[in-house]
Amino acid sequence: MKNPEELTVLFVDDEPDILSSLSRFLKREPYRKLIAESGASALALMDEAEVDIIVSDLRMPGMNGLELISEVKRRKPGTVRMMLSGSQDIDQIIEAINTGEVFRFIPKPVEPDSFRAIVNDAIDYYRLKTEREELFNELSVKNGQLTAANEALQKLAVDLKRSDEQFRSMNDAAHDAVFMLDESGSVIYRNIAAENMFGYLRHTHAGQRFCDLIAGNSVEIDLQSPCSSFSGDDKRVLEMEGVRRDGTTLPLEISKGCVHLENGAHSVIIARDITTRIEEQRSRLQYENLQRELESEIERKLLQSPVPLSLLGAEISRFMQPSGHLDGDFTEFIVYNPFIADLLIGDVMGHGIQSALVGAGLKSLFLKTLAQRQIVIGELPALRQLFTQVHQRCIHELIELGTFATILCVRLDLSNRQCAMVDCGHNPLIHMQSRSGRCILRKGSNLPIGMMEREEYGEISFSVENGDLLVLYSDGITESHSPDGEMFGIDRLALLIERHAGLAADEMIGMVRRELFDFCRSESFDDDVTCIIIRIREAYREDAS
Repeated sequence: MKNPEELTVLFVDDEPDILSSLSRFLKREPYRKLIAESGASALALMDEAEVDIIVSDLRMPGMNGLELISEVKRRKPGTVRMMLSGSQDIDQIIEAINTGEVFRFIPKPVEPDSFRAIVNDAIDYYRLKTEREELFNELSVKNGQLTAANEALQKLAVDLKRSDEQFRSMNDAAHDAVFMLDESGSVIYRNIAAENMFGYLRHTHAGQRFCDLIAGNSVEIDLQSPCSSFSGDDKRVLEMEGVRRDGTTLPLEISKGCVHLENGAHSVIIARDITTRIEEQRSRLQYENLQRELESEIERKLLQSPVPLSLLGAEISRFMQPSGHLDGDFTEFIVYNPFIADLLIGDVMGHGIQSALVGAGLKSLFLKTLAQRQIVIGELPALRQLFTQVHQRCIHELIELGTFATILCVRLDLSNRQCAMVDCGHNPLIHMQSRSGRCILRKGSNLPIGMMEREEYGEISFSVENGDLLVLYSDGITESHSPDGEMFGIDRLALLIERHAGLAADEMIGMVRRELFDFCRSESFDDDVTCIIIRIREAYREDAS
């Protein structure tokens, strides 16, 4: 494993002043530092010298940073790659992170202490990765030696293994009921386990027909051909129902074989009581169903809030289909008065109890921050201020947990027909405008909460009119697939909204649900499915009076 002073870090930026600044405040760092002012120069340097870590600006003339990083990944996959950029490059940054092109994203402007720490983190990561690869290679050599030795032992132990398998087979059979039948299907031998299982003794029921021990509704066994397999699909093992002497039944696993004796071939039937196995399967299914019900109850009570019925000037309907396991999808409705409300929809990365708890924690933190802000300033805080305070209170915990959440918050002001929204990496809001009959996608510029330590939240405002529709949804809808692998997608959802724009909110929710089920040909999904539809009503002022 290389020591820090043996490592080489290449910095690429088309601005000489930035490269000069980097060289100046990294002067005392022990590793070797190379600089390049373009992607082509960087690749040329990497052909001449071994580069362990590369830090590249995203926006450069000619070959941009993303193209450079992709080429470095192709040529030198072991090189640790990091990206420098401003927040305006969000789409490219997310693409680079999602495709695994970069190890770390470094926001501009660069702070010396923070940048130095990030580069040192990359060095630690590279050294650990290199050490792991060296250990893996050494382990592969040892495994090869052990494999060769094991093969030699296997060759020496073939006879012993065969004897052991025969012994185990006889030992296992001793616990099962064993019957030997003649060509007419009559029992000519049964072991002690068979006597105990069915209640018939060998000396009192000699010549008993084996079919009398099997329930009439079970699969027929061909007893006339001793060495034939079961009728049907040539199965060697079948499950059927046996009948004891006292008339009670028991589930059996039946296997059939053949033995050749001096007087000819005979069928051998081995019957295993699988009552315990079936009870275990039933108990496991009951446990799994109980677990799913419990997780659904947790999601319903902790992550999903009831749809408000007191808003004047809007119809709201929601469809939520749990995936069957705990996920991080959550919603919240906060009604301030009959005309103003906030709607929150979010999705925490991953599955399981951590995602669910993070989602519940974010909901609680929003409500707590909102209440405190109203007490301090005496009025409803702007969404961007609310998000800024929530971010400050949870960012370090989210980074420590290694998780993030996409969130879309929409504020409805129905008396003024205005909406405001803050979008943190969530799916675009679908706004169907009644005037044009077409959908537009409203998308913010912020990253998901938990990805960047410092973030400035932007707020988008727009007007709504009578008959407009607002659709909030999770990626459980748009990323659902048909049996042939086609994705449902945002465009398909927007087209459905346009085609059925005249439906009431609850009717439209039912339509989206049916279309999704028909498309996927299933009512179960790998991810939670959430959809909220808001229709702006015409007579809200009459309702208020």
